[in-house]
Order: sequence, then structure tokens, then C-alpha cells
Amino acid sequence: VLAKANVSVTPATLGLDVKGTLAYVLNGQADAAIVYATDVLAAGDKVKAVAIPVAQNASTSYPIAVLKASKNSALAQAFADYVLSPAGQAVLAAAGFAKP
Repeated sequence: VLAKANVSVTPATLGLDVKGTLAYVLNGQADAAIVYATDVLAAGDKVKAVAIPVAQNASTSYPIAVLKASKNSALAQAFADYVLSPAGQAVLAAAGFAKP
């Protein structure tokens, strides 16, 4: 994201993961952090989101699949079908995930 925006920074710290990085902001150890929009949404009014323009933003994809060797392929398929259904997509959208 920073490279796309042609911005150079020297981070004060690097979190082990997104939740840990956001925790630095929540407890005042950092003024700002780049984290997933879903984590910002989950933090509620404890943080302020700043939108990153699409041209500079990064994207993450989360594939879904049923394993051929699944011991319960019917349940796995039902879960995948739900995630891809309008109801499943509504749940994901409420949590801040964009449509695939």
C-alpha cells in the first residue's frame, strides 16, 4: 500500500499480525496502523478509519473449496454454498467483507 502511494515510512513497530497491530493503536502505543477494514469495523468507535484510495489499496482474497478427501463433504459443501449464497454474503458484508 505504501509503495503504491509512493510513501516511505519507518515504522515504530511491526505487529506480529493484524489484530496485534491494531492493539497497538487501541492501547495508545501507536498513532496509526494499516489493517484490514474488517478489523477496523470490529473495533467500532475505538478507532477512526481512513479510506485508502483504490489505486493505492491492497486486496486480499479468501478462496473457499471442499476438499476431495473431506470426511464430511456434504457438510463442507453446505457451508461453501451458504457462504456464497445471498444470506452468507449479507453476513460477510455486515462484517466488512466485499463481494468476490
